Amino acid sequence: MKKLFLLVILFSVIATLSGCNKNVGEISGVQNIKKEDIFNQKEDEYFVYFHRLDCEDCEASKPYVIEYAQILKDYEGCSGKRKIYSVLLYTSKEKPDEEILIYREYSGEDGQGTDGKFYVDGKTDWKDLYIASTSSLISISTVSGVKKAYYTSQGVEGVKEKLTTQMGNCYLK
Repeated sequence: MKKLFLLVILFSVIATLSGCNKNVGEISGVQNIKKEDIFNQKEDEYFVYFHRLDCEDCEASKPYVIEYAQILKDYEGCSGKRKIYSVLLYTSKEKPDEEILIYREYSGEDGQGTDGKFYVDGKTDWKDLYIASTSSLISISTVSGVKKAYYTSQGVEGVKEKLTTQMGNCYLK
């Protein structure tokens, strides 16, 4: 009985310590990047998934994002598909000292998204992005040697659909 008790305590300590190494808000199995690095990835084409802490929609989308990233790693036939990165966003209340927040709504006439509150199409600098809601997905594509952002989807169903469509059947034999 003592050995079992000690074993349980040992596993609890290991689990606690391994949890300390993970940064808050990182998605396991997905490369987490800072907003400043959105346009600095080596690939010519990739997705950027935006999420927040305590976001029900983000928690519902997360398994699809993780599965997509895992399939890319596990199946050689999927190597040509867009890689996915994740960016954790904050509000001004959560990060009052942040000079530029990209988690904001666009109120102009030419916005993107289901309600026109995103503003990402053709943007080449992270400071110019308006990410109006999470969970959401944008694509980065290199056009004439310049990386540009494009609105892709928002909400759990939109993210799931876009990733499923992108994946296709590359992992089927």
